[in-house]
Amino acid sequence: MPIPVFKPKREDVLKCVARFEEIEAVDGGLPDQKVDGYYRTFRNALGFAQPAGGEAVFSPIGDEAKPKISHLAAGFGVGYVTADPGQGVMMHTHDTNETFVVIEGTWMFEWEGDEGDDHVILGEKDVVSFPPGIQRRFECKSPRDGETRGTIMAIVGGDTPGVEWSPEAVAELKAAGAWPDAAA
Repeated sequence: MPIPVFKPKREDVLKCVARFEEIEAVDGGLPDQKVDGYYRTFRNALGFAQPAGGEAVFSPIGDEAKPKISHLAAGFGVGYVTADPGQGVMMHTHDTNETFVVIEGTWMFEWEGDEGDDHVILGEKDVVSFPPGIQRRFECKSPRDGETRGTIMAIVGGDTPGVEWSPEAVAELKAAGAWPDAAA
């Protein structure tokens, strides 16, 4: 059966364009962004709606980064993460696939493996893809020459993917007073 083809109006296609500089940059929305070592900025290009699941389940780029392209149910989300060297994200997992493309700088991608934590350092245009259920984290190691921050693109499966922090990350967040129920 052939794929149905249609001819959209120009303005309908332009609603599907997200120019990097026009995507709002936010530096909050996830609990670990309040803790040194985990400061980063998000730009939500496509998708990443807030998942259901209560206080312990978050969107991969938080609830403050609203998608520039919000009307499509594409089945995946695309966002950018920008960070200074030494900054990144705490150990966490997703309920869907998460793929990263290094845009600028070098980045460490770490995961909990069968023999302990392991990592790989990736440079510009390199890709790593994590299946659901693997505890992982990333950290900017160095910016591109002449820049102060690195940038990665994150592509996460699903229209409302969820992220959960590792037990160690939750303990660190609670100790720092950054976990949502820390005041309770």
